[in-house]
Amino acid sequence: MGALSQYCSEVSAITYHNISQPGAYNRTVVVDPRTGICNHERVKYPSVGPLAPLFGQVSMHLRGPMNVSQLAVYLLPSEAHFLRKRTTVPFYNHHRAIEKRECLGVAINKTTPTSSKPDCPCNEDNDKDDEHDPVFERPNGQTFVIPKPSPIKATVPVEKRQGSNWSRVAYYTSASPAKATGISFQANLGDPAKSGTFDYAFGNSLSYVNSQGTTVAAQSLPFNDGWSGSSKAFFIEFQMDHYPNRGTDQGLLSDAPAYWFLNAAIPRVLQYGNDRNNIPCSCWSTGCGEFDAFELLSKGAERAKSTMHRQGNLEGGDSNYFKRPIGKTMKFAVVWHYPHITAMVLDDRFDFSESMTDDAIKKLVAYDPDSWTHSLFPIGNRIAADGIDFSLLIRIIAIFRARLYALSFSSTTLLARAERDNADPPLQ
Repeated sequence: MGALSQYCSEVSAITYHNISQPGAYNRTVVVDPRTGICNHERVKYPSVGPLAPLFGQVSMHLRGPMNVSQLAVYLLPSEAHFLRKRTTVPFYNHHRAIEKRECLGVAINKTTPTSSKPDCPCNEDNDKDDEHDPVFERPNGQTFVIPKPSPIKATVPVEKRQGSNWSRVAYYTSASPAKATGISFQANLGDPAKSGTFDYAFGNSLSYVNSQGTTVAAQSLPFNDGWSGSSKAFFIEFQMDHYPNRGTDQGLLSDAPAYWFLNAAIPRVLQYGNDRNNIPCSCWSTGCGEFDAFELLSKGAERAKSTMHRQGNLEGGDSNYFKRPIGKTMKFAVVWHYPHITAMVLDDRFDFSESMTDDAIKKLVAYDPDSWTHSLFPIGNRIAADGIDFSLLIRIIAIFRARLYALSFSSTTLLARAERDNADPPLQ
């Protein structure tokens, strides 16, 4: 989280261009509450695949004050099928039922959970030969060993899928009766007697929460997986009125809502904390992936920034901003469309339907170079078919627009000052 608080213009869409580059980060392999030490291994990854930041599993996070009316997640069929076949479980919550796996899960910080269970084909009891890994059921205070991810090929080809429909694999609505499918709502309130765990070395793990998102609740839906793949879309309808955060612990910020995504390995450990050797415990500090899609950076702020934390944990974000929705809801989308990510404001009439065509998604995220409300922020270089360095072209356009904007702003300021001082205005 966090970005430089420099603002340019209000926009309706921001595309982070070409986030696909190879690199490496330190994956957490052991968390030992007895010693307070975390162990890591160096993981190298290709430009795309399950280990690449933000192309592997991601979790979704919300920080209040915020009211969520709807939330939907879409995947292409092949990637949705891949997720439903996975059987991994998180390491840091031994109070889980893992005999029957649910389809999908998400760590969402303090929002409204639900009571209904997802209607998923993967709930069938087809894991008869599975045995519980004892490491997940050890009493509090013993070492947790994190399972390694499934092996992947050295290179993962990017499939060109033509005409496929994007399937809605998760959905939440607050409309009465509130219900959710394919989502687990959690917060860092772990309590071994209910859900999650606690120790004095690392504090509270993720836990399930009550309907207000304020206290720990008993187990609801197992949090098995985040959402993986280079093609995935998250749609949300939210409202962010001004009021202090609830409770006595205001955290780092109050009245500064945010909506962001993490490599799903991060919330299973902890995002910012260090171990007793002052070494960051999770992979976050070495750049395993974070995208801040809509973040208010200070108390009472009304301009939301976006920021990409990428390879080597380099941090960069577009200087343009989204307007905070106050007094009414806003529909907002974050779409992974390889090798880019687009965050955008949607029309109020946009429908979170059960499926979307690939053409509809492409039209939604399409970039118009003549648009002043769709910003393009280059991350990596990609040579177009005609030999032009596209990212360089984007930078030239951005510099030109910034200078034009600065010139216009400067002229307007001088004109206002001249009129105030009863002097001749400057030449335009």
